[in-house]
Parts: sequence; structure tokens; C-alpha cells
Amino acid sequence: MGKFWFNIRQNHRVRICTMSFLVFFSTLLFIQLFSTSAFTYNSLSFKLQNKFSLQGGTMIEVPPIGRLFFESHKTPWQFIITLDEVNFSALAKQINALPPKQQWLTLLQHEVKSTMIIFFLKVVLYGLFGGSLVLLILRIKPLSKLFLYGIICSATTILILLAGTIISYQPQAIEHPQYHGVLSAAPWAMNLVTMSLDNIEVIGNNLKKISQGLPILFKQAQDIKNMSDMQSDVKILHVSDIHNNPAAFDFISELITNFKIQFIIDTGDLTDYGSALEAKIIDRIPSLKVPYVFIPGNHESPLVIKRLIHTQGVIVLLKKDLFIKGLTITGAADPAAMKYNSDMAEAAQYVDAAKVLKDRVIHDTKHPDIIAVHNRTLAEGLIGMVPTILHGHNHQYKLSMEKNTVIDDAGTTGAAGIRGFVDKAVPYSASILYWKKGPQNKMKLHAVDSIKINGGEGTLTVDRRTLDTENIFEFGSQSPRFTGAMK
Repeated sequence: MGKFWFNIRQNHRVRICTMSFLVFFSTLLFIQLFSTSAFTYNSLSFKLQNKFSLQGGTMIEVPPIGRLFFESHKTPWQFIITLDEVNFSALAKQINALPPKQQWLTLLQHEVKSTMIIFFLKVVLYGLFGGSLVLLILRIKPLSKLFLYGIICSATTILILLAGTIISYQPQAIEHPQYHGVLSAAPWAMNLVTMSLDNIEVIGNNLKKISQGLPILFKQAQDIKNMSDMQSDVKILHVSDIHNNPAAFDFISELITNFKIQFIIDTGDLTDYGSALEAKIIDRIPSLKVPYVFIPGNHESPLVIKRLIHTQGVIVLLKKDLFIKGLTITGAADPAAMKYNSDMAEAAQYVDAAKVLKDRVIHDTKHPDIIAVHNRTLAEGLIGMVPTILHGHNHQYKLSMEKNTVIDDAGTTGAAGIRGFVDKAVPYSASILYWKKGPQNKMKLHAVDSIKINGGEGTLTVDRRTLDTENIFEFGSQSPRFTGAMK
């Protein structure tokens, strides 16, 4: 570099132009490399970076789900905001302490403003440092006039960059985002910002009441004759479609405690997109302290499945049967779980998967007591051949009997996840299956409880359907029911 500078130093104009170019380039390089900021808002952690691009604007990235782009300013300087982490434990606790909507917005705006001030200060400091460093490398004396020209060049570059961005800033650009990646098929992700703010206070307050009132309500439910003290050998909790909602695990924990559940069957869609970020919700499972049998749904991914396989207490059913507590369970993963998006698999794939499952059951030496799938389509051909089919996917609880097969759709234990904030009609739902030993210790389904919590209304319903003890496939006439409202 010194030799290069010596060769051009004889020509004053060339020397000034070369120095200015190198200072300009070094200033921008240091801004891009080192002017990063991180901030946390409640349970969400973000990282703010920048790069120089003709596109400019602001990019919000949620890896690997996709990204949103806003034409927020005209300068060729792009801001990249990446969602780094969601603290699901903190998020679950904060459900019980949601601030008023206006306060929430004010706090968020304050956090963003503080972060941008720190970011712009870093831009100035690192930009000037980059310009000064190149001048020192060129062996220009710090107190010389040429060094002062270089600093002025660096400062001017920074000033033009900041002033141009601030002057051309367009706050209304957030109303017209461009979707990329998986988010291109999920515009509700941005609708949540405008729609859910009108509902979040009501739902949050009701969830708080539910959290505080569940033990009392279940105690009241226990006072109903035979409601919680039903004689049974095994109690199974059937959950499904949690869709990344941490509040679902508070619901599940209460059910385990109050109904003395022995193990859980989850028929899929624990996450929305099967991303690494969402997979952190799996950390809630070991705290349940009971075996967690999982059947992957179409919203899972190979990453989530692998994480579940290596989680304590989780049993993922893919191709093998499971014998637990005297029951044989046959499960089959949704064909879409083997890819990294939330789309349904092709119809032909479901036909093939259903045929494989049926062949397994026919050739199994031990006839299954339970078939567990996410999408009922996979088990359609087994209706009338097996005692019980568990599934989810439809987000509406339903208990039915067809051709002497009891079919239990758990609905959505996570209230459809993020959709639940904009759809008050979707309740948290799950079911409890009571099994008794019959002749030769053969397990028989004796009763099914449906448990529903409406987060928008703050109500809990426990509804029981009993089955005749002589003919297990006929619904009994007694259906005790308990309904409670959160005070």
C-alpha cells in the first residue's frame, strides 16, 4: 500500500481522488461490518444489521420461515432485522401480564427508537474509524491537512447517508409489505399486527383468569359424581394442533394434575412451519413428567422430528408400534412432515401412506388398540377394523362412532396457535380417554371426556361420553357435563 501511494503521490489531484475513494470505501465497509445492534422486547430477541444495496428498504427476516420487505427509504442502504430467539417460557408468563394495547405500542416504539439511536451512533463511530484507519495505512500524518481532508470525506459520507435515509423515510410503507419465502402464502402474519391488537387485551385478560381459575374449576368438576373419580386402569390425554402456542402447555399441565393422566398422545402440528425457532417450544415437554407420544403432522419438519426424538420423555411414532400401559398404539406420520414447509402433501401421497398403514395393521401380529394419525384420511380405510382412531388437523373437536370404531378428533389444544388471536371462535380443546381391563386383560375404552376452554369468553366445559361396558362400541346413555365461567 505504501509503494502504491508513493507512485501516485507526485500527482496531487490523483492523490486526493485516490485517497477520497479509499476513505469512502473503508467508511462504508466498517459501517456494514460492525454497526450491528441487538435488542429484546419482552420475550422476543432481535438483531439489527445493514448492508449497502440498490434495493435499500427494510427487511424483516424470520428464518427459515421467510421475510418481509418494506420500501421504507430511498437510499441504497438496507436495514435487516432478524428475529433471533423467542423465549417461550417468558412468553407464557407474560400472557398473564399483558399491558394495555396503547401502552404495549408505546413501549415497542420506545424500544425501536432507542435501538435506532444506538445504531446510528455506531454508524458514526465505526464509519469515522474506518476512514481514519485507511489514512493511517496510507501513512498520512494525523495532523496534516491531507488527513483532515480524509476525515471530512468520511464524515460527509456518513452525513449524506444518514440525512438521505431520514429525509426519504416513508412510515406508511409498512402497510404495503412484500412477502418472500413461506410467508408469501401467509399474509395473516402481517394482518396479526393490525387485527389482533383489538383482541389481545380481551383474550389476554381471559387467559389470565383461566390460568388463575383452572384449579378451582377442576375442583368443582371433581364434586360431580363420577366426573373425575371414574374407575379406570389407564387415563390417556389426547392433544393435537398446538401450533406453537406456549399457553397450551399450561392447559395440558392442569389436565395432567387434576385428572391423573398417565401418558399423552399428541396427533401432530406442534409447530406452524417446523422452524428451528419454533422448535424451542419442545423444551416445555420434559416438565410434564409423563410419557409424550407424538405423531408428526403436516406442519412439522425433519428438524422438529429429530429434536423431538432426542427430547427426554418423548416417543415419536413413525413406523414402529408402541406398547405402553397395556395398550398397543400404531402411528403414522403425515407425508408432509418430511419436508420443510407447512403445505399439505399431494393427494397421491396420502393414498399411498394410507395403504402402507392399512397393510401394517393387517399384518401386525398384535392387533392395535389405537390408531394415531394427524389427518383422518390416513386411517379412513381402517374404520371398522380397529377399536379407536385418534386424529387432529380439523381444529374442531368431534367424537363419533363409525362401523364400531370410536373416532376422537382432539380439535386444537393450542387454539389454532397464532390464528386464535384473531378468531374468538376457536377454543383450546383436548380429550381424556378412560380404559379398563376386560377379559384376558384386554384393554377396552370405557369413556371419553372432552375438555374445552374458550379464551375469548373465558369459559371451561367438561363433557363426558360413556360407552356400554358389555358392548364397548355402543355409546352409553349417561353424559355428565360441567360448564364453568371464569370470574
